[in-house]
Amino acid sequence: MRDDLAEGNETPASPTPSPREPSFEAPPLSQDNIFDALSSKRSRYVLVALREAEGPIDLRELVDTVAAWETNKPIDLVSEEHCKRVFTSLRHSQLPKLAMMGLVEYDETDEVVERGPYAEQADAYLDIAASRDENVDL
Repeated sequence: MRDDLAEGNETPASPTPSPREPSFEAPPLSQDNIFDALSSKRSRYVLVALREAEGPIDLRELVDTVAAWETNKPIDLVSEEHCKRVFTSLRHSQLPKLAMMGLVEYDETDEVVERGPYAEQADAYLDIAASRDENVDL
């Protein structure tokens, strides 16, 4: 069969999914799931930062962005203790939850985060929430 494919005589049964597509079949996120994901200001900040980045972002850079927005201060004026709390919260709580919903893709080994395959489903709700937050510039 591989020879047939190589010669162009047969097409594969299903295309290989792209890295942005989920490896599981899941229905679109429910409105309740989106509201649950956006109920945390820290999670909203993560989603806004990733959308603005338009690509993968290093976890440390994401922590700095979120910490600065939370305190409404430049990152050099944010305490190291606050940054540590943000890092711990993102690494152990927010990012795994958002990844489980498909809103982010989080590589724990490389500490890189990017928008997930379902991130666009939350964008309209995120726009409303972020527009009401004085600390985030859209």
